[in-house]
Amino acid sequence: MEHFVRPLAENARILVEWEGRPLERYAVMLQVHIEGTWQTIHLLDNAHGQHDVHRYTGSEKQPAERFADGSARKVIPQAIAYLISNWESIARSWQP
Repeated sequence: MEHFVRPLAENARILVEWEGRPLERYAVMLQVHIEGTWQTIHLLDNAHGQHDVHRYTGSEKQPAERFADGSARKVIPQAIAYLISNWESIARSWQP
């Protein structure tokens, strides 16, 4: 799986992973650095055939909610923009 990292702050980043040519699967993760490891606290993906968002309680992924419609190539930039705009409020509301 290919990936890239978009830093947000010293202790926060967006990790984007994808596979397939043409693009088939992706995951866009908001991660915070806690006790020496990166912890995913918000996930946008298409693992189940639609574009979903998952919130986390601690390290437990919550049920999927619909995020968007369209192709993966169109939704990935939307997911990244969403996390860039909202990461601070998401991080504040996350319960470790």
